[in-house]
Amino acid sequence: MINAALKEYLHHAKSAARRFPALAAANRAVKARQLRAGLRELGNHYGSLAAGSGIAYDEAKSWATCRQRIAALWPAGLPAASRRPRIFWVGANRDQDESGFLQALRKLADVVVLYNARGDYGQWYWDSKGRVSVYDPAIVAMNDQSLFQQLAAALQDGPVDLLMGQMWANYISKEALARVRALGVPVVNVSMDDRLPDNWSTRQGTRLGAVGLAPVCDLVLTTSSETCLWYACEGCPAVFWPLASDPDVFAPEPGALRDIDVLFVGNKYGIRESIVSALARHGVRVDCYGAGWPNGPATAEQSAALFKRARIVLGVGTVGYCDDVFTLKLRDFDAPMSGALYLTHRGPDLARLYQEGAEIACYATPEEAARKIHHYLAHPVELAAVAAAGHAKALARDTWTARLQSTLQLLGLPSVAAMTGSSTSL
Repeated sequence: MINAALKEYLHHAKSAARRFPALAAANRAVKARQLRAGLRELGNHYGSLAAGSGIAYDEAKSWATCRQRIAALWPAGLPAASRRPRIFWVGANRDQDESGFLQALRKLADVVVLYNARGDYGQWYWDSKGRVSVYDPAIVAMNDQSLFQQLAAALQDGPVDLLMGQMWANYISKEALARVRALGVPVVNVSMDDRLPDNWSTRQGTRLGAVGLAPVCDLVLTTSSETCLWYACEGCPAVFWPLASDPDVFAPEPGALRDIDVLFVGNKYGIRESIVSALARHGVRVDCYGAGWPNGPATAEQSAALFKRARIVLGVGTVGYCDDVFTLKLRDFDAPMSGALYLTHRGPDLARLYQEGAEIACYATPEEAARKIHHYLAHPVELAAVAAAGHAKALARDTWTARLQSTLQLLGLPSVAAMTGSSTSL
């Protein structure tokens, strides 16, 4: 247990690091090393556990196990194909979810959205000082109460076929989700941050992150491919679930003026500032939007409008302060969908989805990014060709409607297929 004096010292050390560049750089390096070490430890732990227990990940088996669990919660059988599914959604961020995800989900199902005790969208995260809480039992209890009260009200209006959300045990308890399942409502969780070791840690005896809720989830949809095996070791079915985009929100407008050469939309943290600064030293100006940048944050609607004005959308595909640990981001799909040329880090999961040099462009260092930006801006025909190919791939495979329709069908909601008359696969 860290005592109060040490906590105060660490607080002042962090404040000093922010004021002095050298200390800030050292702080970033330490955090990057800690993250890499944490991931190695997790990988070794689950690798040994899988080998010792004879566990091998199988996606088809995960879907089958999930359907068996869900069927056990529907004693009267599958929902009738004559009605739309009804889904209770537990959100994390309004601008993220309203950038295409919820619009697509509403096309396929009747959606009830959670509001927290303060009347705002999604779960409540903030402590008394306005900071995001890592774990506070009082905040968890507040979210649990909001969830159960609003789900109970929704059930009075008719059956709820599925509770789906982006949830962490930091803010929702597994006991609350167990009560949800006891009402006959299956639980599917979306996890976008499984390469953050803190999300596999324990605080005050509570397992945090999405894995902390795994014992009461019927399926985890993870954007980190290797963690499917980790969840299998935890006894929870999981599948690799790339994100997507909505052409109704992000599709390019024919003839629209693209007056932003290079655009970045995302909060200012991790290595993002150093990349933007390095690009500036190489003669590349990046228009940045998000918390911490001079332009400030952009709403879902503003982000879509900005993407449509950009010639190149810059992606930073790294996790935290690392420059060699990558994860999928929503802009990996929104940028190609918008018709801009997308330039981002070479991440292994993204490489499975888009072809570098033909559909997107990639970089490993700011210097490589600067060279490619200068090249493409000087060769607009080549820029347009790569952007058009990326847009075509996104439109053909990575729409939220297709992604969600396929997911709901695989979960055992045949009414989706019956109403749309089509079938898709991930």
